[in-house]
Amino acid sequence: MKRLLLMRHGQAGWDSDEQNDFDRFLTPRGQADNKTVGGWMAAQSFIPDIALVSEACRTAQTWDILGKCIPAGTTVQLLEELYLASPGALLSYIEKLDDDIQTAMILGHNPGLESLARLMSGPGSDEATAEDLRLGMPPAGLAVIELNGDSWRTMSALGGQLTHFIRPADLKTA
Repeated sequence: MKRLLLMRHGQAGWDSDEQNDFDRFLTPRGQADNKTVGGWMAAQSFIPDIALVSEACRTAQTWDILGKCIPAGTTVQLLEELYLASPGALLSYIEKLDDDIQTAMILGHNPGLESLARLMSGPGSDEATAEDLRLGMPPAGLAVIELNGDSWRTMSALGGQLTHFIRPADLKTA
């Protein structure tokens, strides 16, 4: 079974009114939240074989923090096209993955990332977890979806089950 990890970058800030959105950076809270989620991923053994990461500053910084929390070995691809990508665009990258990959991660932005998580959360998803996702994906939020089938190319047709939806604040109070 294939596993898909969909994560939104940590909380981001601005240097000035002239700064463009692509260059926004992580705030101290965003950095801390990413460490929290990365530690949870490591504890659960949710380690991606490949991570497709938006080239935006805040997503690249998010991966840098996550990469220090989990065991080495993840192949990372920084892709400018993932910046503010639609669910369909994100899906097209996932469907091109090699079937030898068991766990893939997309690290990107809302609204596309959250929409894709909702679309991929099909029948059999944990109801309480799916309801929590419907309330929105916060910065550093992570959705874990177990996909039906053994091929990334058929995942959009077969869907999957949302098994976990993590909010950093929930992990800090647990």
